[in-house]
Amino acid sequence: MDDPSHDLYCDQRLLAQVRESFGRVVYSHKTHEKQADISFTRYQWQQAILIALTAASSGTFLTLVFGLFSNSTWTSLATSFCALLVSWMSLGAKTFKFDETSAAHRDIASRLWDVRESCISLIADMMSGEISDADARKRRDDLQTLARDVYSTAPRTSDKAFTRAQDGLKNNEEMTFGTREIDLFLPEALRLGGDEAQR
Repeated sequence: MDDPSHDLYCDQRLLAQVRESFGRVVYSHKTHEKQADISFTRYQWQQAILIALTAASSGTFLTLVFGLFSNSTWTSLATSFCALLVSWMSLGAKTFKFDETSAAHRDIASRLWDVRESCISLIADMMSGEISDADARKRRDDLQTLARDVYSTAPRTSDKAFTRAQDGLKNNEEMTFGTREIDLFLPEALRLGGDEAQR
């Protein structure tokens, strides 16, 4: 008969490796989220400027049509300049596809979220003794393969995105919750309660 205490303790070196991999995935996930936010903000600015320039060139054209300016030469130059800027911004929007870049980073973040949560489950199973070291190694290898597949299709991130991710994880605790916060998300029957949750 198997000794029930056999699986209570996991290989500490294996656990350390899984925890290290988990940490890298956490940072990668958060960095891609921040990069998606940066790209989407750039897309919004790009569209806002394009709309403003288009409106300005139309307004200048209408001003020219109705002869509200006495000097038609300056009005023509202003109209031409606005039209040139609109063309430049339109070409820029086709070249720098910030909306597509944002969507690509969000997709990678979503796929890394799955790897991240699976790492948490593996660590919990290892620490609770619910999984053998051999099974833990198999799951670790599967997660490494999954992470490699995600990273192989991931677009590059910027230093700015990494800095924001680092700040969010270290200073703003963007991935942690207190007992009270978690209890508020759950139905009453599933809450831990107690003094800590009530504070």
